[in-house]
Amino acid sequence: MVNDGCGTPGTDSGEVTVRFDFNPDATRELTLITLDRNVHTMTDIFSRKLKVRLSEVDPRALLKVQSLFDWLQDGGCEHASQLGMSAAELLAKNRTWVLLKYQVRVSRYPFWNEEVTLTSWRSPLNDLYDLREFRVTDAWGETLITVNSAWVIMDYTTRKPTRLSRCLSPEQRSGAGAIPDSFERILPVKEPAHTTDFRVRISDLDFNRHVNNSIYIGWALEALPESFLSQHLPTRLEVRFIREISRGRGVVSEAQVDETEDNAFLHRISGKGGEGELMRMRTVWQPMEAFEVPEALHSIC
Repeated sequence: MVNDGCGTPGTDSGEVTVRFDFNPDATRELTLITLDRNVHTMTDIFSRKLKVRLSEVDPRALLKVQSLFDWLQDGGCEHASQLGMSAAELLAKNRTWVLLKYQVRVSRYPFWNEEVTLTSWRSPLNDLYDLREFRVTDAWGETLITVNSAWVIMDYTTRKPTRLSRCLSPEQRSGAGAIPDSFERILPVKEPAHTTDFRVRISDLDFNRHVNNSIYIGWALEALPESFLSQHLPTRLEVRFIREISRGRGVVSEAQVDETEDNAFLHRISGKGGEGELMRMRTVWQPMEAFEVPEALHSIC
């Protein structure tokens, strides 16, 4: 028996326990055999205290951008498990969650050893989208990071979105309150100035057997010059995920300056085997000196 990655075995978090058999003849390598779920307590707002670990920081002892997206995914997954609609439970219906969009606003990045609180809530929209908001706050309750995201439920076989009402109960289709659909249009990359190539590794794949969303973020940022990355941090990110790509495929990460704003870039991840555009992103950056460490944090950083 293995945990679905959304809860901690042996706790009362309402985790889902799933056992898989590996069937080499099946279309999907993972075949669901059993699904045992504890009774869930329907909670509208998810909250979890986190401490920034050494493995999650960059050379400046700040939370990595890619680690932030891992936090968001794990928090959303744990909340979905508490609500009885985790990826493992949807898999029993041949469905799964797929992330479409992110909108991120950062006022400060947490530091190594700093304790923060990740809070999240959701608001279904038009029986198709599941909007989810995240906030990261520090020990004094100051908001460091705000994130809006949009998710859909995908049919595992057809790879197409399905109505929420076909998979979720009426209670599961309610949320903690309206979340604004404030995602901005992202212009395409037309004249890339920076390019980097990658190949999809098996360690890049997630539960759904496709490249994890945080990997795309890392690929996109890697296209920018090291001289720029070492002196700046992104404070605004608009992300749109377009299509999947599988193990062993080649991808290219491209970026160009967005002339509409200072320190802004347009990003594109594309498959090199004819898969087309996989992800589109826009970032806005601030110089490192714009980020001051609160004096109260000096003793723990």
